[in-house]
Amino acid sequence: MSNAEELPSAKRAPRKVLILSAEMGEGHNAAAAAITEAIEELWPTWTVERYDAVEIRGKRFAAFARAAYAFEIHHAPWFYQAFYDALCSWSWFANPLKRVTSRFFAKRIAEVVRRSNPDLVLSTYPYGSAALDWMRRHGFTTPTATFIPAFHAHPYWTYSGVDLHFVMYETAARDAKTKGIESGLRVGAPMVRKAFAPQPRQAAREQLGLNPSTFTVLVTGGAWGLGSLAEAIAALVQLKTPITILAVCGHNDSLQRELIALGAPPEKLRVIGFTHDMARLMTASDAVITNGAGVTVLEALRSARPVIAFQPLPGHGRAATKVMVSKGLALRADDVQSLVQAIDDLATKPELYQRLSAAGEAFNEGKSIESDLRFLAQRLDEPRDLEKTAD
Repeated sequence: MSNAEELPSAKRAPRKVLILSAEMGEGHNAAAAAITEAIEELWPTWTVERYDAVEIRGKRFAAFARAAYAFEIHHAPWFYQAFYDALCSWSWFANPLKRVTSRFFAKRIAEVVRRSNPDLVLSTYPYGSAALDWMRRHGFTTPTATFIPAFHAHPYWTYSGVDLHFVMYETAARDAKTKGIESGLRVGAPMVRKAFAPQPRQAAREQLGLNPSTFTVLVTGGAWGLGSLAEAIAALVQLKTPITILAVCGHNDSLQRELIALGAPPEKLRVIGFTHDMARLMTASDAVITNGAGVTVLEALRSARPVIAFQPLPGHGRAATKVMVSKGLALRADDVQSLVQAIDDLATKPELYQRLSAAGEAFNEGKSIESDLRFLAQRLDEPRDLEKTAD
């Protein structure tokens, strides 16, 4: 079968796909971009429309939501962790919150969906999924699916009114704590672009002007440069084992200035701001240090690069790291000393490096976004006919 293919039941096959994402960092949008890339390759005649589920509720609201989240992570991590723990532990807390969220976002999102009139609606962000759940309970029969680009499927992600949930691990239903979704859960592929497929390091290092033989570490806190990266990188620069550090600061200009002020030579430290070249940087690297959350982890695993979760972000970062470590897919470093030791071990102990790299390869074996989309299209070729119910 060629890359560009059509379903056997072409008469009922979807022709327009609407994707609900959000700019809360770059991870949710990156997942949407990867799904779009796969759809366009599989079915070139299809059209894809992407919307920011938070901005649909209003530009000012979206700006406030981003600022509030960033404030919590930077200045009140204890509050975010407490909220996340309550969400994951108590149904009496999570369920009313989910209902309120569904109502709050649904009507404006429903207006966008009705104008678009898609054949399939996908979500890579919880607010979008919440809206789809409300719409289903109010007579919406178009097939829907949520793609969860994280290693922890918390209850806020999952809704019985969404037809399918694509998750990253087998025990996601236990964490989701949402009745009625078990039969619609499917372990899928990492939602990352094809550029992150495993590739030889040599060409990427030549293009980037890197030493082909030096152990190279990519350090990133995502698009917002979250985490205690300055302290970590300052310590790694002093490591006696020869390494090259590629420090991606994202939009965190103060972090970028702080790292430049270290005055480390370029063969030891390369400071990079926001970039669209993450695939090549990851290809050139031997290992990836991140905060344990988001699509960066999936990109590293897809590239078969060992992951070190350094001081995982509160909430989803810590929960996802726990799952990854339990599966042998990552190392966890809760302080600078353990991070430095982990990098030194990876650079000097081939057996440890090979074990983590092989775990990433095994995690990806037999998986692809394309196969997930084929499954989705075939499973939902006949949309279920639901009666309208009261809210």
